[in-house]
Amino acid sequence: MSEFSLPAEIEALSDSLPLPDRGLLCTLVRSELLDAYLQRQLQEALCAAVLGARIEPLADPAAELLAYGRRHSLETLETVDAWRAACGLSLEDLEQLVAFEQRLQQATETLWSPAVASLFLQHRADFDQVVMSIVRIDDPDLATELFFQLQEGSLSFPELVENYAQGQDRTNRGVIGPIRVQQLNPLLSRVVRRYRPGVLIPPLDVNGRVHLMRIESLQPAQLDGAVREHLLMRLRSQWLSAQLLRIRLRLLQAAAAVPEAAEQADQALAAESAVPAEVVAP
Repeated sequence: MSEFSLPAEIEALSDSLPLPDRGLLCTLVRSELLDAYLQRQLQEALCAAVLGARIEPLADPAAELLAYGRRHSLETLETVDAWRAACGLSLEDLEQLVAFEQRLQQATETLWSPAVASLFLQHRADFDQVVMSIVRIDDPDLATELFFQLQEGSLSFPELVENYAQGQDRTNRGVIGPIRVQQLNPLLSRVVRRYRPGVLIPPLDVNGRVHLMRIESLQPAQLDGAVREHLLMRLRSQWLSAQLLRIRLRLLQAAAAVPEAAEQADQALAAESAVPAEVVAP
């Protein structure tokens, strides 16, 4: 299977993105909004490059405008319109805002869908769903003693929870999950991959607390809608991070060029001043 690669113009999209002028750049940096601004500019450029500049009319303007408003705490079409007017937006501007998320999703699907299956196969184990019994003990000696009791059968996990679980462990009755393996602490992720369900796991110190654990079930991952969406977002995020890095390098290069340009202008002005003015005969 050939390796997935994006079109060259998408890989280099940030190279053609206009940089903010110095005034806007200073404002964005002071407000810590530079990355958010650049990210939005990149996403809009991505949509235009993949889908074209023309934005299709909203299929159901009233419903889509209302849904957009409610995501921004604007509960009626009237308040949405008032907010639009207060921001100085035209109706067309507002509809473009509403259409943006859908266009971004379409562009994401178009570009990265071919890479999803391969990425899933590479990281399939990360998406396995696990259910675990866990009780965390602060005293290492007590934890070791309880482990041997569990191993010998003189103590059950429900009894362990009833007598020794605290905080969240007691609230959850000592059970976590179903949860994706990749969402676990890295040490716990390795444990899940090493032991079979039903096997009592030796005491493990994680962040200063001894974990007594048993895997109850492990459900192999399927490439369902949620996993597919997660992988699409991961691919787009990786692209976006690389593009932001390229823009930062452009900004640094532009900043370094400013003193050089000013120095060259000063030299040119000095050279011009040294040339005697031409006398024009009356």
